[in-house]
Amino acid sequence: MTRICVIAAPLIARSGVYNSTVELVRAARRAGLDWSAVLGVSTKAGGASIAEDGIREFSREPSGLTGVRRLSRDLARLPEVSGADLLISMVPQTDMALSLGAKPWVAYLRGLPWPAATEAGAVKTVAWRTLELLALRRAQEVWATTPTLARDVGSVVDRLVPPGLVPPTTPLGAPSNGTGDVVWAARFSRDKNPALFLDALRGTDVHGVMYGSGPLEAEVRAAVPPNVRVGGWRSRDEVWSSARVYVGTSTREAFGRSAVEAAMLGIPVVMSRAFGCAEMLYTDATLAHHLVLDPVDVSAWTSAITRLTVDEEFYRDVSSHVRENAQRLTVESAVDNVRSAAADVLIA
Repeated sequence: MTRICVIAAPLIARSGVYNSTVELVRAARRAGLDWSAVLGVSTKAGGASIAEDGIREFSREPSGLTGVRRLSRDLARLPEVSGADLLISMVPQTDMALSLGAKPWVAYLRGLPWPAATEAGAVKTVAWRTLELLALRRAQEVWATTPTLARDVGSVVDRLVPPGLVPPTTPLGAPSNGTGDVVWAARFSRDKNPALFLDALRGTDVHGVMYGSGPLEAEVRAAVPPNVRVGGWRSRDEVWSSARVYVGTSTREAFGRSAVEAAMLGIPVVMSRAFGCAEMLYTDATLAHHLVLDPVDVSAWTSAITRLTVDEEFYRDVSSHVRENAQRLTVESAVDNVRSAAADVLIA
């Protein structure tokens, strides 16, 4: 049986990549596959660490390029890594670390693996992109989750391997008849664009809640209008328990895990065009026109969000549409996709 180890280190939050890695490996192990996960997580990350068979979690702080060689050495000492037939990297620093070793590995890109132009200075962006591309060229293959991400990264991507996730628990007493929160849930950082959510809701009667943590949290808290509150980090069941609408404002989002979670529950999604999952969730051109938006057009965001809080027929149509499409993005399908791609890599 093929032994696969999925690695993500370092991680600054127990959110997107962390959850995707855990869910993928758990689903594979339930299917009888010999997969494991290795997660290096910052001590500042919210939530509790995981201790269970097949999943190893250790403390690892972000340390830039200087920490890559140390990470490579530390990973090589772990039995899950040394005993695997194939390693799957989930984050750029792991790509670089594995590129220094001799084990066969693939890079499974979950997002743009270098800073966008608006997120770092030109020198840092060029340096990081150059080093990451060097690392990716040493991988057996490079996988991307969505066509959007593959286009952004370029010709180094060898194949698409669609992701999936475990559906969240259906909220008890799901909001209806105009009640419930308009929810923003992400890291408080520039690329998640929390200011757009504040601008879209400012001056409206819509009640908004922002969940998460990150470097811009204090700035966001100081800028919230009276109809928006900041709820801090919460489990996903807590996030969705009172949600009527999910709003994703990111300027880059290779997949969009929270958007898919919301859609699985029939919670309508208003999102930016940067979301890789947008074309998967909105297959109706008219709905996509109204709900997949340009981040600079604040008035369009306000209109879309407001309509979903007052127009029940529109709400039901959108809810049904996204829920049906999201059912194709389960973690079981993701295991099949990864297993098939891994088999091809090992045969080559």
